[in-house]
Amino acid sequence: MVRPAALLALSAAAFAGDFLPMTPIGSDCLPVSVTMEGDRDYTRPALEQLEADIDFSGLLITSRDADAGISARIEENGSRLRITADVTAGGEVILTREYTASSNDLYTMIHALADDAVFALTGEDGIASCRIAFVLRTSDGYALACRGFDPRGYSALLRDTSVITTPAWSPDGSTIAFTSFRSDNGDLYAYDVAEARARRLLSRQGLNTTPCWTPDGASIAISASAEGNAEIFLYSTGSGSVSRLTARSSIETSPAVSPTGQQVAFTSDRAGSPQIYVMDITGSGAARLNYAHGYCDSPAWSPRGDQIAYAARAGGAIHIFVCRADGSEVRQVTFEGSLNEDPAWGPTGRHLAFSSNMDGRRAVYVVELNSLAVKRLTDSGECYCPTWSPARASQAAD
Repeated sequence: MVRPAALLALSAAAFAGDFLPMTPIGSDCLPVSVTMEGDRDYTRPALEQLEADIDFSGLLITSRDADAGISARIEENGSRLRITADVTAGGEVILTREYTASSNDLYTMIHALADDAVFALTGEDGIASCRIAFVLRTSDGYALACRGFDPRGYSALLRDTSVITTPAWSPDGSTIAFTSFRSDNGDLYAYDVAEARARRLLSRQGLNTTPCWTPDGASIAISASAEGNAEIFLYSTGSGSVSRLTARSSIETSPAVSPTGQQVAFTSDRAGSPQIYVMDITGSGAARLNYAHGYCDSPAWSPRGDQIAYAARAGGAIHIFVCRADGSEVRQVTFEGSLNEDPAWGPTGRHLAFSSNMDGRRAVYVVELNSLAVKRLTDSGECYCPTWSPARASQAAD
C-alpha cells in the first residue's frame, strides 16, 4: 500500500506547530517506459512489480512517453525462469542483461533488473533488492523477521518466547546484531544470515542493547548497564573487548555511528529529559544536537552524513523528524498516528523506514523522500525496529 505525499504533509500547520513539514529532496525523476512480454502466467506479476520498483526508487518514474525504456521478456523452462532485458536511453541500448532462477524467485529477478536499470540510467544504486529486518511480536512471542518489497510476505529468521529487540544489519549484510532476553538478561547476539543461526556476543549483567555497527564492521556501539546506569560502549567484533565512551550519572543510550566512523549520535537525559547529543568516536566533545524538542530519541545518520533522523514528541504524539547534522533545519516527516519511532535510513539516503501506529497497530513503513510516498511494509502482528540490508552491488557496469 502506497500513500500519497499529502498524507505526510496534510494540514501540516495544524499538527506541526513551529515545525516545517518534510519537503521532497528535489531530484527530478527520469521518465522510463516499461514493457514485459512472454509467458502469460508471469508477465503480469512481473510487470506490476517492476513498475512498483521503478516508481519507488526515488530516481525513475514509469511513463508511457519516455526517451528511456526497459523492455523485458520472460520465459519458463520447466521449473526455471529466464528474463532477458534491454535498457535504452535516447534510442540506444545501454544495458543488456539476462536473469535465470527458479520460478519461486521471480520477484528476486525483477528486483535485480530494477536495480540494474536504476544504476544504468542514473549511476546510483537502487533499493529494490534490499530487505528490511524488524521485530515481530505476536501472541506466541517474538521473532526476528525479514521481508522485501514484494508480495511474498515476511520470513521469520528466528523465534523466541522471550523479548527480541533493536536489530541492526551489518555493513556487509552478513550479520544482524540484536538484543535477546532469553537468559533473563539483555544479551547482545549476532544472527549469521548465511548460516541461519544466532550466537551470543556479550552477556554482561544488565542491558546490552541498541547496537549500531561502525562503517568498517569492526565494532558495534551499544548501550550497556553493567557498570551502573546505561552508558555508551564500543564492542570489538574481533577481540570481543569492550571500551567505554561515556561516564556520567545520566542515562546514555541509542548510539548511532556516523558514516565516517568518527562521530556518535546518542540519546542522553543529562539535561533532565531525553535529548540527542553528538560526540567524537573517542567519547569526547559531546554537544546537544538542537533545542527543538522537550523529548527526543533514536538518532539515525543518513548515509552521506549530512542529516540525522530521530523520533520526538510533538503535539502530544511521537513523530519522526529530520534535521541537518548540525541540528539546523528541523523538518517533521510523520503527521499521522501517536507513536512513530525507530527511524532507519535506506542505504541510498532516499528512503526512511520507521514504525508507526498510524493504522491502529504498530507496523513498519517506508517513505520515499523524493515523492514523500509512504509504503506500509508489514501487515501482521506488531512490527517495529526496522533495519535495512545493504544495497545490492549493481551488475550494470558491463
